Order: sequence, then C-alpha cells, then structure tokens
Amino acid sequence: MTLKGKKVTVIGLGKSGLASAKFLLAQGAEVWLTERSCEKNILENAGHLEKMGARVEMGGHTETFLKGSELVVTSPGVPKSSLPLQTARKRDIPIISEVELAASACPGTMVAVTGSNGKTTTCHLIHRMIQDAGRKSVLCGNVGFSFLDALAQIDSRTTVVVELSSFQLEDSPHFHSQLAVVLNLSPNHLDRHLTMDRYREAKERIFLNQTPRDTLVLNYDDTVVRAMAKKAASRVIFYSKDLLKQGVFWRAGEIIWKENGRELRLATTHHFRLSGSHNLENALAACAAWTALGGRPETIQNTLDGFRTLEHRLEPLGEIRGVCFFNDSKSTTIGSTRAAVLSLATPLVLIAGGRDKGVSFAEIEDLLEQKAKAAVLYGEARQKIADSWRDFRRFELEQDFGRAVRRAFALASPGDSVLLSPMCTSFDQFTSFEERGEVFKRIFEELKTERM
Repeated sequence: MTLKGKKVTVIGLGKSGLASAKFLLAQGAEVWLTERSCEKNILENAGHLEKMGARVEMGGHTETFLKGSELVVTSPGVPKSSLPLQTARKRDIPIISEVELAASACPGTMVAVTGSNGKTTTCHLIHRMIQDAGRKSVLCGNVGFSFLDALAQIDSRTTVVVELSSFQLEDSPHFHSQLAVVLNLSPNHLDRHLTMDRYREAKERIFLNQTPRDTLVLNYDDTVVRAMAKKAASRVIFYSKDLLKQGVFWRAGEIIWKENGRELRLATTHHFRLSGSHNLENALAACAAWTALGGRPETIQNTLDGFRTLEHRLEPLGEIRGVCFFNDSKSTTIGSTRAAVLSLATPLVLIAGGRDKGVSFAEIEDLLEQKAKAAVLYGEARQKIADSWRDFRRFELEQDFGRAVRRAFALASPGDSVLLSPMCTSFDQFTSFEERGEVFKRIFEELKTERM
C-alpha cells in the first residue's frame, strides 16, 4: 500500500487512532484527524500529532474535512452512523481499520484469532507456546497493544499473534493472515451489528482472503463456526472436546491430533490450571494452531502445565470468612458469564450489569435458577436484565458498582462464591473492564480489612 503523499483521514484519536496517525506520518502521508471528544488525553494526543505535522479537527466532525481524502482509517469504537464514515461511503473513499493498515505492512507470519469468547486466553496460550519453543512471538491487537505500535518489533522471523474483534474485522476487507482461528459465536455487540448474520459476517472476514496455502482452525462443537468451513479456500483444522475423525480433540485427559487415521498425543490436561469447559476449548484451539505452525508436542505440555489464570478472567482473589471472590470482569457476554458460572462448583452470588450491548439476557436464566443463590444487578443495564428474567427472581438492584459488590457479599454465606461476571461492557461507570476489575479487587481488600 503506497501512502506517501496521499491525504489520509483518521477518525478517532484514542489508542488506535493515535497509532494509525503516527504510522501514516512516518510513511509520508498527509494526515488529517477528526475527533468528536475533547477529553484531556484526546487533546494531548491531538497536540502531539499537530507538532508532527498532522491537521486536527476537534469537538465534532464536518464533511469538508474529508475533501480530497484518498483513504479513511477508522478506529473500532467509531459508530457506523458517524458523519465521517457516512461521508466517506457517499464519496466512495476506501475505509479500512488500523488492523488492516498494520497487516499490509507486517513482514511476519500472522496468527489471527477471533470469537465471541476466549480470544485473549487463546492468544496468550499460542503466544506462550511459540515463546516456550524459543521462537520470536509478538502479541498484539485487541489485547491492548496496538498492531501498528508492534510493527517495530516484527521481522520476517516473527510470529505475530493478533486478537481481533468484530469491530476491527468489519473494516478490514482485504485482511489476510496465514493462520486464522475462529473460536465460537454467540449473540454479542448487536447494538452495533443489529443482526447475528451481520455479526457473523464481520467475524468471517478473518479468513475470507486466505488461499489454499493458508490454514483455518475452527471449533467443530459450535455449529455456526463449523459451517464456516464451507466458505474457506484454506486448509481447515477442526478441534473438539469430543472424538473427531480428523483434527484435534480431547479424550480422557489427553489432547490428541488425528490425521489420516493416525493419532498423536499432543499433551495431557492433568495439570492444566484453568478451570471450566470453555478453557479446555481454548487450550484445544491453541494446540491446533501450534500444531499447524509445525510446533512440537513437548512445548504444548510445558505451556499448559505452566499457564496461569489471566487477570480479570475468572481470577480467584481469595476468601473472606469462607466466601470466595472471583474477578471475571472481562466477561462482557452472556456466553462467557455462562462458562464462568458452570466452572464454579459452589453456590454463588452473581454481580452483573454495566452497559447493555443489545442482547437478550433471558437465555442464562435457567442456569442461574440451578446454580445461583442470588444476583445483584447494577448500572445502566440492571433493569433490562431484571425484566428479562421471568422465573429467576432472587436478585436485587443497585445503581452503584461499589454498593453492588458489598451487597453481594452480604447475601453470601460461608461456602458460597461471589462472582463478578457482568455480561455487559464497563462504559457506564468505568473506562474499561480492567478498571472495573481493579475496583472490584480494591473493594475485596477493603472488605477483608473490615472483617478482620
């Protein structure tokens, strides 16, 4: 992609937009940036980029700002209804994501991972397997480290593990990775995509540009994901928690690779420390990806045995007077909260809420009826969640997150668990799921001190 001398408009001045602008300026592009917000960190980014030669529009968008643009680079959080995106479409200006911009300049081998749940854990497992084998790996994308910012660390010998959201993929029409992984698909971000078909189509962009020389890893146990194989031009490897005729599967504590009737034991899961069926699926996906990369089974075993729970992902915090606390702040979907609830054996008090993503919460009601002692619903989505439950009525409503945590602890008895697994985004009261998880951990420490 030739960028020198082109006028390129970047929409959004958050982390993704900042990385895009810096990269484009380094490539000799004429960079124009448009941003609706005037928050302090955004203004600081704008000032920094203006000193580098960019033109900046703050506090709103105008159609004239896009005049003469040959390319638009958009950030994941920019809604499709925004004025600059509507204007670009009207004028037939190509629109791409920061991820596609980075991929076009990436000299390494790309492993791209998407799905509704489990992306981050799977990416970390693959990244760790590559590193444990003594090979160079860079982890970036939706895990918090911009793909463009990572380019400086990447050469032709690097394997680049990229976590991708549907927001990033929907504006990546030419994205191509040598190895793609699709984990699962469940209702998510319907406030943005509106229908499941459109959500699925965004996810499918991860492999639609692959060739027969590339590889696609798919979850056989998810029927929607399994059907994606029919659209793939690449080699397909399935993984499953059950026996497969071909692919990677789990049997009696062992992970097996089967090809052309021959079986190879890749690893055992006896010492794998991540609990829950969903984490077994993540491990199987990582094993399939690593095997596709030509990795050795010994590396898989070492990685699985040494892997620890990631922060904010069903993270055990400890206990207070016999009540165990689990921080699952990363769970912003019903599917991930379902997996968390299923992985806990004790009666639990669920803390859920935040900002709704346009999904129905009714589907988790039956499970909560079986497993949950109570629920405390907080934030913007609390009433919508409550209204969706017809039979499960053991819940209380709190606007404030801190009050919700303290109320959940009050409802719990020795032997119970308090589980933060929100099913919603954090953006009503927090800037990120990380901040929400940190506040939860801080309240846990306060409660522990108060109960001493």
